[in-house]
Amino acid sequence: MARRLVTRSRLRAIAPWAALTVLWLLTSVLVGVLGFANDSERVTIGAHAATVSPTFDGHATIDLGAVLPRLRIPTDAPGGIGVTVDVQETDAGNLTELLTRDTLIASQPDGEIGRIRQVIQQMAVDNAVAGAGSGLLVVVVVATIWTALGRQRRQELWHKVHRHERRFEHRAIVVLVAMLITIASIFGPARMRTADVPPTEWKPLFKLLPEMSFDDRLKSVEVAAGFSTTGGVGVIRTLVETYRKSTELYGRLKDRVKEVAPEIHRPNEGDTVALLVSDRHDNIGIDGFAAEVAKAGGVKLLIDAGDDTSSGQSWEAFSINSLKQHFKDMKVVAVAGNHDAGGHVEDTMRKSGFTVLDSKPVEVEGIRFLGDSDPTKTGLGSADSPGDETIEHQSERLADVACDQPDDKRISTMVVHDPSSFAATAERGCATLLLSGHLHRQVGPVHTVVEGRSVTTYTNGTTGGAAYAFALGYTLRKPGEVTLITYQKGKPVGLQTVTAEPSGDVTVGGYNTLPS
Repeated sequence: MARRLVTRSRLRAIAPWAALTVLWLLTSVLVGVLGFANDSERVTIGAHAATVSPTFDGHATIDLGAVLPRLRIPTDAPGGIGVTVDVQETDAGNLTELLTRDTLIASQPDGEIGRIRQVIQQMAVDNAVAGAGSGLLVVVVVATIWTALGRQRRQELWHKVHRHERRFEHRAIVVLVAMLITIASIFGPARMRTADVPPTEWKPLFKLLPEMSFDDRLKSVEVAAGFSTTGGVGVIRTLVETYRKSTELYGRLKDRVKEVAPEIHRPNEGDTVALLVSDRHDNIGIDGFAAEVAKAGGVKLLIDAGDDTSSGQSWEAFSINSLKQHFKDMKVVAVAGNHDAGGHVEDTMRKSGFTVLDSKPVEVEGIRFLGDSDPTKTGLGSADSPGDETIEHQSERLADVACDQPDDKRISTMVVHDPSSFAATAERGCATLLLSGHLHRQVGPVHTVVEGRSVTTYTNGTTGGAAYAFALGYTLRKPGEVTLITYQKGKPVGLQTVTAEPSGDVTVGGYNTLPS
């Protein structure tokens, strides 16, 4: 005779564990969801400090304060998860500068969207862990009380509760009253208060400015109706026009890269291609162009020679966020430039997973690197100020490290910001390829032979098209240059420049074979 799989004794044995599991699950979900819904995080978004809070309305809502209207755009996130971004203080000198800066950042929003997504995901993880911990605590307390009472005492309490003739009705009434009180305490107070203002009405941006053309992203933007909206139509029109000019130029550059892709050198099987950028100076608009070049050239590694920002301030983290988002599928080797000084930029790079060179040899993608960030400190429009060491001292110190390496671990690539920082290493012939930026113009490649060893020095032009220290804008002040570097078994074998012209055209330089 077959034995029954489900028996009363087995159910009795499993029931306590099943009840504890359900209790843990319910408590974890309740605490986690409530914690997530009421959580917030203060972060730097674009040029502002901002408070980010999750919602469940399916929109990303940006509150720009009392003067400018609120904006929102659908998130298309699972579960209707949205976010409210309460934009707060900034270091911009005036309103015009602030609005222009914000609009240009908004025209290339991928980096900031990625940063907000990361913050929301971290909130979800933190609250899930908190919920699981709370559920475990409740389970432990209940199990402890259950065990402490003992079987006999639990039976006595059970009989006392059940001996009344109408015990079921009484229990049902108690449970019902408890539920009503709980629901009323959660939702009642908000329903009893009378709203002081009518609910927000949202108007599509394209209806506010019917005479203007909009791309698909702007067509989904809605504006909170009210005085700030109707009174600020002129300001909004100017911002939309700035946005349109920016997206048109950089969109044209990306499209042009696809057309000239056949001119870009394709690596052989087993080769590794790196993309060199430098002196972006906050111009995140160029990042889409650089990423398109990387795609066309089969790039696996990004080399950043510094000056990603203009003053090294914490609000300029948007520049690093943009690099992280556009090159999220590849490793990044970086140094900070003189305009990145202050520690904020390097900290953001490390948090973004970049390998920040710090005077120690390191191998990335089979390539042996050495380098360091620039010791000089230069603000936006201010003179240079000395750091912990001079450029000359840094040059000699890095040369000592490079020349101390054994022949089988020779430095393949040195990365610094100022070409003066690799001068001693180049003179002593202790690295194969030495890269820099800083000058905002291309210098090299220059080939020399030192004691029978090939040495190539190369300075990349400004990737951001910067004439001075600030390049964020809807146009390029100078041609924006990136350089493709081909490696075979960790050794550099070729260079090729790709340049974004202010006109929107793209120029591909010839492929320069490096001496072996």
